[in-house]
Parts: sequence; C-alpha cells; structure tokens
Amino acid sequence: MNNLIDTHFHLDYYRNHKEIYDGINKLKQYTLCVTNQPEIFESCMDIYQTTKYVKFALGYNPRLICETEFNKKSFLKNLNKTNYIGEVGLDFAGKYKEMKFDQINIFNFIAEQASKYNKLMSVHCSKAYEDLYNIIKANNNKKIILHWYSGNQHWGDKFLELGCYFSVNGNMLRSNKGIQLLEILPVDKILVESDGPFSTINRTKYTFDKLNQVYDNLGNLLEDSNIENTIYKNFKTLLSK
Repeated sequence: MNNLIDTHFHLDYYRNHKEIYDGINKLKQYTLCVTNQPEIFESCMDIYQTTKYVKFALGYNPRLICETEFNKKSFLKNLNKTNYIGEVGLDFAGKYKEMKFDQINIFNFIAEQASKYNKLMSVHCSKAYEDLYNIIKANNNKKIILHWYSGNQHWGDKFLELGCYFSVNGNMLRSNKGIQLLEILPVDKILVESDGPFSTINRTKYTFDKLNQVYDNLGNLLEDSNIENTIYKNFKTLLSK
C-alpha cells in the first residue's frame, strides 16, 4: 500500500519515540502527531524536525482540564509553527463535566484561532456534541476531523452538514457503534487514524507498522479495493479547503 495517512497518532506516548519517528519516515506514512498540551508540542518540535511524513499538531486535550491549566501564551506562541491543531475538543463525561464551562471557553478560543488562520483541527468529543457543534458553526471552522466519534446519528448528520470529516481506527472497525457510523457516513468524509498507542488492531496492540491493517479492514467493510486512494483523495480535499 502507498500513500497511507494516519490523522491522529500520539508519538510522545511511546518510550521508543525516536525509533518510531524514524520508522514512520522510512515507511513513508503521512502521520499527524497530535499533542495534549502546547508545552508538549514545543518539546516535540525541539526534538524532531517536521518532515514530508511527520507533522506535529498543537493541542490541549480536554481530559487534562482537571489537572493542567491551558497555557494560552504557549499556544499563541507556537500557532504559526504548524498548520495542524489537535488533540482539542470537549469532554463532559464523568468528572470532566465539572469543568464544562472552562472547557467551552478554551475550545472556543482555540476554534477562533483555527478559523482565523485556517488550521486543520483533530477534535475529541464525548457527551458534548451540541456545544461542540455550536462552537464549530459559530467560528465557521472549515477543516475539522472528528476523532473516534462516538455520538449518535443525529449529531453525526449535523456535523456532516458543517462539512466535518470523521477519522476511524481499528477499535471502531470491530465495534457495533463504529460499523453503524460507517453506514451513515459518505465515503468522501471518511479518514483513517490509529490513535496509537490507545487502540488495537485485530485484537492486538497497535504499532505504527500496522497501519496497513486498519486500511485493509476498512476497505473490506466498505467493499473498496482502492481504499488507500480513497482516503488519500479525501485528505487532500480537506487540506485544500
């Protein structure tokens, strides 16, 4: 397979990150390495060069809201160093709901900046679909990838109306909810992610050299023998917005 794209990967969560960085470049897999804090993005950029195949996204994971303050100064300082923002979003599940309004303020600020500078965002959402929808719509964000979407069809359709894309991983491809999502998604709105190291493929822990297996499984479900070309075309279209 050629031109494989992974739109959501956590390089910094691997102890052997240098080995993986080299491996991704060797395999020529286009990989968007998301970060959970602006400071982590800074560290990644200090350690590694961005290449044709490895890009870093400036992020703030909403699940850090209870323990780590959003560093707006660092976010703004690094905004011009990348065309990608992620992992960002809203999470109102469990204890995170207690910080709902702080999350909304932070994500709205990030969405404003993404819209202003036409950045692509890889977005996390859990039990916050209406608020996420309203923020994306209000800021007129054009380059949105919903990462590991777990909402219902109603909100899936609403996000499609906004032009959002959806990235799917190995776990989603063997879950009822993930398969149901694929049934409602237009093929031209589907992208591939690994969410490594937080996912599995064929019931084994995901590693960067198994991305082709995610593509194989997706291609089988969609009955698309040229799935790598389909995803490549979708991503290229998204970038051109």
